[in-house]
Amino acid sequence: MTNLLFSVGGNGGAAVSVPAKNFLGVDLTDADTMQVSFLEEDGTLDAVIVSLTFTGTAKAAAEALADILGSGTRGLITVADGVNGVYAHPFTAIEGIA
Repeated sequence: MTNLLFSVGGNGGAAVSVPAKNFLGVDLTDADTMQVSFLEEDGTLDAVIVSLTFTGTAKAAAEALADILGSGTRGLITVADGVNGVYAHPFTAIEGIA
C-alpha cells in the first residue's frame, strides 16, 4: 500500500501519513496553493485536508500529485516534509493540516 507523508515544520508542527487510496480531491485556494483532501482512515465523515504551496501552474501541480498517487510504490512517499525541508516537485511548502 502507498502512504503519503505530510509534515508541517516548526515547534509542535502537525504530521500525517495517509493511504493514497483515501484521496478525495484537490481544491485550488489561490494561484499557488491547493488543498488536498483524504478520507479519514477511521471511516468517519471528516476529511484530512492538507494545504500545499507549489511553483508553476495548478495543472502541473495536480498532474504531479496524480503521478505520486498512481505511482504504485509500496511504502511511504514524502510529499511535503517541512521539518526536514523535503518536498516532491513542484511543492515548496506545507501550510497546514486540518
